[in-house]
Amino acid sequence: MSLCIKLQFSWCPPNCNPQTPTLNKTKHNGLFTKWRNSQEPTTVNQTCQQPQIQPLIDLLRDIGEKGSSKELKALHSYTLKSNFRDNELLVLYNHVIHAYFKCSDLCSAHNLFYQMSHRKNVFSWTVMISGSTESGYFLDGVRFFCEMQMHGIAPDEFVYSAVTQSCIHMNYGELGRMVHAQIVVSGFSSHVVVSTSLLNMYAKIGNIKDSCKVFNTMIEHNQVSWNAMISGLTTNGLHLASFDLLGNMSKQGLSPNLYTLISVSKAVGKLGDLSKAKEVHNHACELGIESKVSMGTALIDMYSKCGALSDARLIFDQNFTNCGVNTPWNAMISGYSQYGFSKKAFKLYNKMHENDIKSDLYTYCSIFNAIADLKNLKHLKEVHGMVLKGGCDLAVLSVNNAIADAYSKCGSLEDVRNIFDRMEERDIVSWTTLLTAYSQCNEGEQALEVFYQMREEGFLPNEFTFSNVLVSCASLCLLEHGRQVHGLSFKSHLDTQKCVESALVDMYSKCGSIYEAEKVFNKILNPDVVSWTAIILGYALHGLVSNALNHFTNMEKMGIKPNAVTFLCILFACSHGGMVEEGLHYFQLMEIKYGLVPELEHYACVVDLLGRVGRLDDALEFIAHLPIEPNEIIWQTLLAACRVHGNVELGEVAANKIHSIKPEYSAPYVLLSNTYMAKGSLKDGLNVRTVMKDRGVKKEPGFSWISVRGRVHKFYSGDKKHPQMEDIYMKLKELREKIKAMGYKPDFRYVSQHVD
Repeated sequence: MSLCIKLQFSWCPPNCNPQTPTLNKTKHNGLFTKWRNSQEPTTVNQTCQQPQIQPLIDLLRDIGEKGSSKELKALHSYTLKSNFRDNELLVLYNHVIHAYFKCSDLCSAHNLFYQMSHRKNVFSWTVMISGSTESGYFLDGVRFFCEMQMHGIAPDEFVYSAVTQSCIHMNYGELGRMVHAQIVVSGFSSHVVVSTSLLNMYAKIGNIKDSCKVFNTMIEHNQVSWNAMISGLTTNGLHLASFDLLGNMSKQGLSPNLYTLISVSKAVGKLGDLSKAKEVHNHACELGIESKVSMGTALIDMYSKCGALSDARLIFDQNFTNCGVNTPWNAMISGYSQYGFSKKAFKLYNKMHENDIKSDLYTYCSIFNAIADLKNLKHLKEVHGMVLKGGCDLAVLSVNNAIADAYSKCGSLEDVRNIFDRMEERDIVSWTTLLTAYSQCNEGEQALEVFYQMREEGFLPNEFTFSNVLVSCASLCLLEHGRQVHGLSFKSHLDTQKCVESALVDMYSKCGSIYEAEKVFNKILNPDVVSWTAIILGYALHGLVSNALNHFTNMEKMGIKPNAVTFLCILFACSHGGMVEEGLHYFQLMEIKYGLVPELEHYACVVDLLGRVGRLDDALEFIAHLPIEPNEIIWQTLLAACRVHGNVELGEVAANKIHSIKPEYSAPYVLLSNTYMAKGSLKDGLNVRTVMKDRGVKKEPGFSWISVRGRVHKFYSGDKKHPQMEDIYMKLKELREKIKAMGYKPDFRYVSQHVD
């Protein structure tokens, strides 16, 4: 009775006045009307007969499933006016109460229950406990459990099963253990139904150890108990144990069913073990349930997470291409999206749309991730339009976040901001998405403002928030801001997250403090390829080429496979260190040893490597033999080298190539003009600037910035907008006079580059 002492029952349903339903004389066009008409007596003998109870029970179940409160009240009124025996009336009332719960009419359910006075049996209380729990009133379920015992009614196995559901939803372990103790005392622990409910309860509140204890002490196991244990292990992350239990189940002579295999497929998907996935698939084929929507969806998801997308697609094509339910489609689209097959994901989504299969929030989240990977703004706006027509993005936060993220990765900052401002609800993902968008679009100042605003509104940054705001600090070279963010991440216990550690190394090195970058890197336990790449880049930026190459060697010794970005940093280090042969060696190593296909950025680095030391002909020959078409960046790299080494003829070739690829691009005009000027051809240099102006090509103005008291100040050439403009220009004049007095002579060779 200790449980009942702890929970004194004093519940009264709010705004529920006891009422006896009356039969409305208006004709009802529903299940009850059809049944009542079928019961109309046709003879005197039939009039004297008592109505049958089972058809009424069946009708109550149908009305409950339909959720028709109006018809239920009519049927309730009918039972009050009928001449049922007391025991039959009790059974009917229990079913009426259950139907009221199904119709979400809790007041009517409670009113009828209390009107029954002493005429209640254990089933009446079971209905109240399970009905309260299913309606979301979990504590009321426990209180009814206590009150029934105060009335001298002993719980049975169904009551115990019902009250364990209340404990699950309350996530109250102590209460669950108290119920468990009472079950043991009352002798129900040997009942397979009760024991299964207990192990399920412990598993769902996260106490998998006690769940296993209950399972192992059970005298008898049935299919439901095995399924509950397998599901519990999967839910609690013990995926291998879940798969192994499937084998043990078979050894005990019990065959798995649909629910068993769905749980195990989730576990195998988390393990990513293809051989185990094949075993689960074989079980499904043996049972003939592969083509069932729930099983097929689980198999597609499992194979996708094991990286076996061809197997997943085979199941989809064999069973679900004509399926009108969207879950198999969602699973296949999600699989493609997660593994970078974004074009296939989008193609399948289009087919789904052509087949008039309704999309839901899971469809949209997956397809927006795929579009984000494709960086296709046109596709994004088309799908976004479909969402707007359905009204989905106005209410569902996850879809809003996915749309904002897609716009961010497509580089449409204005759309990201519009989505964010329209959100009725925001979470840390929403804020991080907006911050990341600003950071990726080189709007570091706005990213910092979002970060501070987010904290003011009470949102705690996560590891992704910290890593992205550190990127903004790095891009603005704001060392003090970076140190403050580092301190906040330390206080939040997120500074040891891999993405934060790598961002810290990158921030400190780009802000000029390679010592602090080294300090952070040396504290990282088991640094991954991103962390190694960050410190290698840091050394390269600081001209410490030997340190960069040594760390690359150490990374290889640690068994960490370098990626394409790592090699980009190594080539950058060799280029800036004038180590041509070493750079070419690493470029060849990239493909020969690690199977990494060079991208345009790598080719541009090799051109820069050769161009910096004056090997311009070799650079041109390298470009001529590229397996892909060189873009404007590669030709611009060559043009920049021509400017440094005064090769006007080759510079003209490179500039013309850029004009043909990207005529609106200003860089080739400026570089070629400067090349002429450096060779003393002032007329040719000015001619290039004239052509640039005639074609309407405008050079994006450069700017510098400084942080003062937490605020970033930007300065453009000839800037007249700063509020302290007069003071700034007076100080600049003073500085110019001082440096001239010290013997400084300005270099006017490239002065024409500032002429509009």
